[in-house]
Amino acid sequence: MNSPYRVHPALPTSTAAPTVGNTIPFPAVTLKRSVERPSPASPKNDGGNKLQKLVKLEGDIRKLPDMMALAYHAVNDARDLGGFTQAYFFRANYRGHFDLAAATGVASVDTRATLALLLKRVVSRLAEPEKPLAFALRQATHAESFPFEHGYWVPLLDRKHKPFGGLLLARAVAFEDTDRAIVSRLSEAYSHAMQALTPPSLLRSLSLPRWALYGGPLAALMLGVIPVPLTALAPFEVVAFEPSIITAPIDGTIASIQVQPNIAVAADMVLFRLDATTQQAEAAITAQKVAVAESRLITARNGAFTDKDMKRSLAVAEKELQLAKAEHDYRLSLLQKTEVKAQKSGLLVYSSKSDWIGKPVRVGEKVMEIANPNRVQYKIDLAVHDAIALQDNARVRLFLDSDPLSPKSAQISEMSYHAIEGRDGAMTYLIKALPAADDEPQRIGLRGTAQVSGDYVPLGFYVLRRPIAALRQYFGI
Repeated sequence: MNSPYRVHPALPTSTAAPTVGNTIPFPAVTLKRSVERPSPASPKNDGGNKLQKLVKLEGDIRKLPDMMALAYHAVNDARDLGGFTQAYFFRANYRGHFDLAAATGVASVDTRATLALLLKRVVSRLAEPEKPLAFALRQATHAESFPFEHGYWVPLLDRKHKPFGGLLLARAVAFEDTDRAIVSRLSEAYSHAMQALTPPSLLRSLSLPRWALYGGPLAALMLGVIPVPLTALAPFEVVAFEPSIITAPIDGTIASIQVQPNIAVAADMVLFRLDATTQQAEAAITAQKVAVAESRLITARNGAFTDKDMKRSLAVAEKELQLAKAEHDYRLSLLQKTEVKAQKSGLLVYSSKSDWIGKPVRVGEKVMEIANPNRVQYKIDLAVHDAIALQDNARVRLFLDSDPLSPKSAQISEMSYHAIEGRDGAMTYLIKALPAADDEPQRIGLRGTAQVSGDYVPLGFYVLRRPIAALRQYFGI
């Protein structure tokens, strides 16, 4: 007797899907006895509902912010329309392998779990991953406890028709043509949205080969023990070697400078003059004192013949004259010192006339220097935080700002024991280095960067020296 109802006795009344690997749980699936009532209007109504759901789902896809949001939406929100029970989103890497990135009902997946490795192996065995494929999922996994019999692979293709990801759909019954058409439409929408939100270089995930995961740290460890010289960088300036220093002979104000900077001068050439107004006035006053003392001495001598008191004051008058002459000579010597001359021939080095004319100077203050342009040295200002242990005659490489591609060689000749304040106010160690014998002398005043070399240390310490010093200072160890 034919019944108006069609019953599926092969399906159990209630089954709960087991967990494979106990890491990524499947949501519980309840399969009831399906009782289908034939209704002539149901196919038409079902088609209209699916069309409405499809339009709404595509609208929701356009609102998602990034690739992973689209992936979670595909495996969860498209379940009713796609007709699948469980879905897995796989993302391709640059080696052509697929890694599990999202699953239905799971916030995050563990790629090292048993289920993830099992499904990854299934996807990797697909002959043509760029084409949709329906297959027996339980048979492909070789796991009798796998809860879903049928699977459907839907690739996500880029503009070159290469898969950058894919959806593995699973359910208890085979996928029909209607379901495949809907899933194909959805995959195109998700693929287009992912490409619109993600740069092409980031569609596929980065993945290092297995040998790099283990060989990289081993190679870094081996490179870390290679001995290399400990170096530091510091600014330097080309200066004269043992120059003749021109200082202010007396306190005063520079009135004029007769020679331009960086000009060769000869011995006894006038370099600059100090304001001599005060010295001239004092010399004139002392000259008058000398004249007065001479008059007193003459009066004492003339009166000494007749007056005993005048005779007694004769010695005092002579001493007063000597004192007046000594003071006058001293004032004349100061007047002569207002004109400063070169002590020897050479290259006159100073900043500029405008920096010194009208500037008050004190006795002994450096104003200029006369240098031999063929004998130079390098003055290096090594910062305190870059200080390293240096040996005598340590080698130095110098890179001039005017010629950085031709490094010069030098050897350290002098190092300061204490740090001094540099031009910018920072504390630095002063180092002087002599150029190599075969190097041409550089022009005085040139600047650049010097690389000073110390003892040999492991490469790992060379790279981590700054972080180690920062941690030591922070923790006080």
